[in-house]
Amino acid sequence: METEFNFYTNFKQETFDDDSCFLCGKECETKTAEHIFPKWLQHKYDLWNQKLTITNDTAIPYRNLTVPCCEKCNNEDLSRMEGKFQELLEKSFENLSIEDEQVIFQWTAKILYSTRYKELSLLIDRKKPELGKILNPYELERYSALHLFLQSIRFKTTFHSPKPWSLFVFKCTDEEFFYHNNIAGLCVSMKFGKVAITIVFEDNNIIEDFMDGFKKLKEYPINFPQYLEVNCNLFYSAVIKENVPKYITEYNDLTKEINVNTIGTLRSRKWDDQEYAFFFDYLLKSCGIDIGHSTLQTDGSITSFLVDENGEHLTKKLFEK
Repeated sequence: METEFNFYTNFKQETFDDDSCFLCGKECETKTAEHIFPKWLQHKYDLWNQKLTITNDTAIPYRNLTVPCCEKCNNEDLSRMEGKFQELLEKSFENLSIEDEQVIFQWTAKILYSTRYKELSLLIDRKKPELGKILNPYELERYSALHLFLQSIRFKTTFHSPKPWSLFVFKCTDEEFFYHNNIAGLCVSMKFGKVAITIVFEDNNIIEDFMDGFKKLKEYPINFPQYLEVNCNLFYSAVIKENVPKYITEYNDLTKEINVNTIGTLRSRKWDDQEYAFFFDYLLKSCGIDIGHSTLQTDGSITSFLVDENGEHLTKKLFEK
């Protein structure tokens, strides 16, 4: 077994420039541009001329969100993974196996990581270039484990239990596309019209277990404010993580396979309703939803959109044991 990461260029060796592949880290003999949000997705949901707001509040057209990628990673490894993800989307992510979940993990992790990678080349303020780039390689190192896990796109990989992600699938009532993430919490959500996925990375499946009631929401198609509220719960659960587990990765040079084991467990600080309400308020307003007051009410309760057709709180049904 090889414990040195000689199967890809790691963070200590990578140059993080336009001549290096964002995925394998090696200098590109033939460089291609990998669209962070793939072209098929942009065309399917009419995103080509729409814009995504990144961490410095700059809005960039989806079509311009690209990262450098070598020919093999782009045309072979990533292309194969994209095809598998498209098949899962066409089936509305029904009856997922652990192998299917791994594809979703790869696809969403690639978007989160490569969006951050793109920020290495973008100025904080184009009018003030002396302020430097949005992100530097030292800050990107926080994503070294996620980048290592992305090598599962290139090599057969076994993630031994517990899996390093929590995944939720929802049915929605409207047809709109929507994407958002939380950088601090290492989580991503994307709504493909009437089906949505939310995933939290590097939590060792703790949040999926803790928030297992939300897995039942597949029985209750939810509207957009309800979708945001569920994500607020999941994202806030990710934000209050105090640590992420450590991982031991082994690469077998003979079989070209990776094994990932975990040591340690996730710890989180105590849930704070006031902080959660502030988080919820911000999310609603950023999506153009103004309810006229804070979600934290004077009696200490929190406004909820998660009610059924009879006005009964869905959370009571969802989290009944």
